[in-house]
Amino acid sequence: MHRTIINLNKDIQDIAVLLMEGFAGKFQTLKLPKREHEYLLHCLAEHILKKHRENLLVIRDKSIQGILLIKPKKWYLREFSNLLLKQLSFKSFVKALLFFGALHHDKKENEIHIDFITVSEASRGAGVGTKLIELVKNSAGQGQFITLYVSKTNTAARKLYERLGFRIKKEGASKVGRHLHGINQWYFMEWKGSNTNEKER
Repeated sequence: MHRTIINLNKDIQDIAVLLMEGFAGKFQTLKLPKREHEYLLHCLAEHILKKHRENLLVIRDKSIQGILLIKPKKWYLREFSNLLLKQLSFKSFVKALLFFGALHHDKKENEIHIDFITVSEASRGAGVGTKLIELVKNSAGQGQFITLYVSKTNTAARKLYERLGFRIKKEGASKVGRHLHGINQWYFMEWKGSNTNEKER
């Protein structure tokens, strides 16, 4: 399902930069020192590529244009925590764990949950996000459905997901989320397959 990762070390760095571009606002709420901020993103990229590569979709040309992570069945939290503890202060380590904990989603049976999707600044508007979502949709088996969260303020992303057949399942607000990752209100969106979504219109 994913594009082949060729150079592990280079791809770790490229994906860390991509995470910085795509989620700068969210990670900035942690208020970590620059060195720790960069290390956190490097650890996340390294952990995903080494432990969850089968859940990572990558679109690349000469460089990585966009990535999408499907929620794994199990996060290897001990390994990830050990990576973080090597360079983060204890205070920053606790902040990081709370940050990722606030983003946790309990998957249901037959649910494919998109943890995150981001496109490089140079590739935005070129259909990369659409390609990534279509890859997930094409991989869905009989009876499976796809879900994701999107901030209420991210109108462009919501319209893209709606154009690709996603529907708003519920909406909510979180004071904790606002402080931890800057998202106060959100939509939970769902895709059940072309035929099902057509009937629900």
